[in-house]
Amino acid sequence: MNTFIFGLLAISSLFVFFKLGKIKASGKQLDRDDRIKWGRNAQKKVRKDPNGPKNLEEQPEQISDQSKN
Repeated sequence: MNTFIFGLLAISSLFVFFKLGKIKASGKQLDRDDRIKWGRNAQKKVRKDPNGPKNLEEQPEQISDQSKN
């Protein structure tokens, strides 16, 4: 009996999920100027500096081996 109830629950949940999945965001939400670029072509942030562009990403520091005393 539990299998039947949970099976119906799973099927109905999937049905609702796929029906609601067809709803798209409104045009006001999609056509924003400050929208996050999620694609692969998102460019790195570059700081404008008179000496030239610099990446804001920091390079990792070298960790010394502390076992050598």
